[in-house]
Amino acid sequence: MYLEISNIAAALGKNPYESKEKMLLTSWARHSPSVVFEFLVKNNCIKQLGINEESFSELQKEIYQNVLPDEYDVNDFKKIEEKIIKEYKEKRNNQQTEEEVKELVKLTKDSLKKDNGNLQEDKLIQIERYKKGNDRMYYYNINENCCFGGKHDASDNELLIEIKTRVKKTNVRRNDYDLYQLIGYLLATEKKKGKIVQVYNKQKYDSDVASEIEFGIINIEEEPWKELSLEIINGLKDYFNELNDLIKSAKYIYLNNVIPNKIRPIAKYTLNGNKIEICEENIKYKNLLRFF
Repeated sequence: MYLEISNIAAALGKNPYESKEKMLLTSWARHSPSVVFEFLVKNNCIKQLGINEESFSELQKEIYQNVLPDEYDVNDFKKIEEKIIKEYKEKRNNQQTEEEVKELVKLTKDSLKKDNGNLQEDKLIQIERYKKGNDRMYYYNINENCCFGGKHDASDNELLIEIKTRVKKTNVRRNDYDLYQLIGYLLATEKKKGKIVQVYNKQKYDSDVASEIEFGIINIEEEPWKELSLEIINGLKDYFNELNDLIKSAKYIYLNNVIPNKIRPIAKYTLNGNKIEICEENIKYKNLLRFF
């Protein structure tokens, strides 16, 4: 069984934006995609697109990619969003629904945050002359059947660097879920020290010393980080045990909390031969829906 390093905090209930129960469903989908797909269809979480229904998901993604400039930062988000909406309305001959525009805005905001993060990360690596990561996968074996893995952002000699781009000044802060991710990379790469570098509006926050908004340098061979590393490993052992039981039993008891009835379906699908194609997806469940 496998877990992405970026999802460690969620698996341990330490991510306020992604619950452990939701992460369990996502992990189950990774390991048993057809079983989970049928389970979600049976519970009206995913529905087949009707004969007379149209999906504009691909058009929205296409317009986003076409409008997105090569260079931008957080100050350009609103202008880009407005241009994307204008372009979409023209393509739809102003026949779009209010719900379409709402979903387009959600897609745009989510995609801008991710793409801007990648853009600013690359710029920072060049400016600071870090050694770029993302060149290979690293794994840490919890036991012979379970591991977590991922690709780190960069390194500065023996110091592992994890870069976080913030879209608001108030988001420049110490987040436990970022810390858990950093420790995961340190364990997987077998490095001792690492640091979270935050970037907002072209300003970086990379202090070696801890403050109210920064963790400073983390050394997992020293306390309190050594103990926290052991807590993470032991917590993930319990998580993988629970996931293993779920895979065997196919009994998931958290569905009503994770996907409330009032927001179902979270996606629709079409059949292209034997291939399932997901559309009209709820962006909040993209981590789950990517496995179908």
